[in-house]
Amino acid sequence: MFNPNLAARRDYRMKFSNLAFIVTDDCNFNCSYCLPKKEKKYMKRSTIEKAITFFYPFLQEGAYIIFYGGEPLLAFDQIRYAVSLLQEKEKAREKKLKFSITTNGSLVSDEILGFFNAHGFTLLLSFDGQAQEIGREPGSRQFTQELIRRINRESYPGIEFSTNSVFTPDTVHYLSPSLRAIIEMGVTEVRLSLAEDQPWDEAGLMVLENELERLRDFLISYYKERRIMPVIDFRPSERRTGEKKVFSCDGGRQRMAVGPGEELWGCLAFHGYLKDLQKNDDFDTYSFGKLDHFIENHETIYPQVLANYTMLRQDCFFTGKQFCFLCKEVEDCGICPVSAAHATSFIGKIPTWMCGLKQILRKEKVKFLKEIDGIL
Repeated sequence: MFNPNLAARRDYRMKFSNLAFIVTDDCNFNCSYCLPKKEKKYMKRSTIEKAITFFYPFLQEGAYIIFYGGEPLLAFDQIRYAVSLLQEKEKAREKKLKFSITTNGSLVSDEILGFFNAHGFTLLLSFDGQAQEIGREPGSRQFTQELIRRINRESYPGIEFSTNSVFTPDTVHYLSPSLRAIIEMGVTEVRLSLAEDQPWDEAGLMVLENELERLRDFLISYYKERRIMPVIDFRPSERRTGEKKVFSCDGGRQRMAVGPGEELWGCLAFHGYLKDLQKNDDFDTYSFGKLDHFIENHETIYPQVLANYTMLRQDCFFTGKQFCFLCKEVEDCGICPVSAAHATSFIGKIPTWMCGLKQILRKEKVKFLKEIDGIL
């Protein structure tokens, strides 16, 4: 029988700043670049209760509770139930937990916005701007724009709002006008993502470079006028001047994710990649097993599996050409090994074209920061 009081005395190893609930693998969109397979799987209330009871003592103060999918709002009742359980625990031991959700926005109602506002949610809205109806869902652009305008009103001060836009080799020519339009709608937290489910050829990389140059010119003018940098990917690093540090995956160390079938992973990305690959060696390497078994045996299982996650460092990865530790830019690079594995079928192997994406992004960011250096 699991004893939460005993667990609290044994938290010398587990201390998480991020606990994700993948409340469903189902989705009402068919995005062309979505990597995880859609399934009619929904998390049970009993799973939520067990996970919260066990993991709560191991959550750091200010930890993020993340709700993810699929489309997580298809399981809004489960989200509401999880928040209520966590708030009950907060009354006894206040940790000032934060809530976060990633959604396509199609199911967001006034009731749901009121719930997010009341509980201080960070809301990440997936929206591709002018490319929305090519890569995502036909007919979804207009209502998503209207949703952005509703959220940006002063009616929901408790919501921390941002957007994420994904571009593919087929839609990258929409990148600059799309992000510019989103920013001009008043969004101050904008994320840029590049699809990693298909190779980028030289033509696609060239268009990407041109689009980022156009975006950079706009951002420089925007910053000069407002002293705001809305595109997160162009912001200065939080590292101290002169500090060098190789990228290291936080999976298992800072993060834990619970799947709808009670499977445990060090990060929600592993669920999307490995959930249907039980015969793949990586499945056993990175799976913490089922929730009940982990609860009973976490003192043994956790350090064993965590040791595998600690090897997920940029200087341990490799491409088809060389080991990453031989690259002069290794300390300025950070590639998610799971994202790369969707293309290479091997966690830790990075496709060469993905290096090209990162190099272009880094170059344009450096140019931008140099140009505004005198303004900062």
